[in-house]
Amino acid sequence: MPYRLLRHPRARRVKLRIERDGAVVVTAPKRLRQSEIDRFVAAQAGWIAAVRKRLARSRSGRDPAAFGLRPTRIELPAVEEQWRVVYGEGGEGDPEPFLRLPDDEAVEATTGRLQQWLKRHARRTLAPRVDELALANGFEYGRLSFRNQKSRWGSCSSNGNLSLNARLLFCSPEACRYVLIHELVHLEHPNHSPRFWNRVAELCPDYRQHMRELKTVWNRLPDWVTVSLS
Repeated sequence: MPYRLLRHPRARRVKLRIERDGAVVVTAPKRLRQSEIDRFVAAQAGWIAAVRKRLARSRSGRDPAAFGLRPTRIELPAVEEQWRVVYGEGGEGDPEPFLRLPDDEAVEATTGRLQQWLKRHARRTLAPRVDELALANGFEYGRLSFRNQKSRWGSCSSNGNLSLNARLLFCSPEACRYVLIHELVHLEHPNHSPRFWNRVAELCPDYRQHMRELKTVWNRLPDWVTVSLS
């Protein structure tokens, strides 16, 4: 079974994950023999097939207007917005907000423009919410950045800087709010201790429900959001 191998000097055991497109990625200790890695992957063949089948089901029937590499519609549940994407001319006079993109460029260039727009729009719409939550609950943070990350919804650095994933715009408003609270609470508790989770529960009593939702959002993301750019 083909797979992509990542050697990590601090890895203590073999880890395996399946990408959205079904590709198998294996992380292994630096000195582990190739034959042992191959045996590990072969032993997981049933699990890999089941995950790939589940991913295929989640992607079947998706509307290319919203999920393709050149979408004509962008739905952002977190901020309750729907945008039209116009390629070339048109769009004027439409009450629905629209994003205009060139009609004559390569798909990779269009995808890059869409991903950059997503990060800018996340800053415009979510930064005020972070400020509101911080002010209401006595948090003080440093810089705030927005990225298009593959595996993390957010992070809080040791010097109080916050980084949020622009993909939060595809979550429900409640799940998005939970992530903002989660990272703000890390300003007080830089770990996941009981005190951290007690503070999260104080500000977001249903956080466990939102955590479950976040696990499913990755498989519902549009292709233009997740494609890697060279």
